[in-house]
Amino acid sequence: MRTAPPKSTVPLWKPGVLCVSSWQTLATSRLHAHGKPAWLGTHAAHALTTGPRLLRRYNRTGACVLCAQKQQQQKPVRKSKPDQPLSRQRSRQADVPSVQTEEAKWALLDWSAYNQPWQVPWGWRQVAGGMAAWAISFVLVGLAILPLVAAFAGVKDLSSLSQTDKSFYAFWNQVLETVVGLGIINLVVSKSKPFPDDVFKFSLREPFRKGSGWAAWALAGTIASPFVIGLTATALSAAGYDGVGGRGTVDGVAQMINLDLPSYASLFSVTAILAPLLEETVFRGFLLTSLTKWMPTWAAVFVSAGCFGVAHLSLRDLPQLIALGTLLGFVYVRSRNLLTPMIIHGAWNGTVLTILYMLAASGVNLQEVLASPADAFVQVAGFLSG
Repeated sequence: MRTAPPKSTVPLWKPGVLCVSSWQTLATSRLHAHGKPAWLGTHAAHALTTGPRLLRRYNRTGACVLCAQKQQQQKPVRKSKPDQPLSRQRSRQADVPSVQTEEAKWALLDWSAYNQPWQVPWGWRQVAGGMAAWAISFVLVGLAILPLVAAFAGVKDLSSLSQTDKSFYAFWNQVLETVVGLGIINLVVSKSKPFPDDVFKFSLREPFRKGSGWAAWALAGTIASPFVIGLTATALSAAGYDGVGGRGTVDGVAQMINLDLPSYASLFSVTAILAPLLEETVFRGFLLTSLTKWMPTWAAVFVSAGCFGVAHLSLRDLPQLIALGTLLGFVYVRSRNLLTPMIIHGAWNGTVLTILYMLAASGVNLQEVLASPADAFVQVAGFLSG
């Protein structure tokens, strides 16, 4: 009668000590299958364990290499987690509060605080190409594309439009210029993403943070802008700069003023919302930050302010525009947030437009008021105080 092979009471693949039992069980099973006594299996296993073939399976530490390999195969394979996307890593890093070694200060009179550069990831080819493409699109939209669309709509002569219709035309012209301009800038810098945290930054967080609060600097810039532009206009008038002819930036808007709500809403959207959004993105968010790569920040502020003034195509208002652009540039350097210059720019344009409507409603001839910038400030101040 054949006896069943003995069952091992210990785990089969434990390294080292229990390797003998595994070989013993294997030998006993094979001998039992051929009708041999079961006790021969112990001697066969002992011979195998002492033989050179099994000894070669042990490493220097005494552990059985075969058993270790078997255990490694039996372990469940854990799937490695894929690397987290860079955007999630950046968001988690942004959630961790940064430890500041020095206490933030307003440092209003500290020149070094106004001379902090940006680390932009693009080069001069992108800057030159982006500004050139934006300038070309600005001209094409205003002089070719939109007039062609108006002609297809049945409007042959734009001068025949009413004042309200002209304000609507100006609104759609600015919408198209804003969309095309922002699209060009995005196309130029898209290959350089992700940007540093202070490049093209639009954030509502920490509005009154000490030293760089965007709302605090926006409020300060809004209060300072009338004084900066007014003093510039007064100084130029005293120097005889009023003799320079040409059309001012406000003259075109004054011709479209009609005392109704639709025209005011259209012109307010153009001057106080769309124009600041486009111009601050181009001249402060893109040009100013890019220039700090090759020149001091204060020089980049003045250069970008000069380009900002020239882009308005008004020789008479060029000094005031440069003064406003300089103020917007230095405020942006401190806040590092594009919301700040946009709010100041929009507040200035919106206030000027509202005052023009108030003057027109009171029966004042706007063309006479706008003939001299310095006299205009005096008349507006007298009108508001009266």
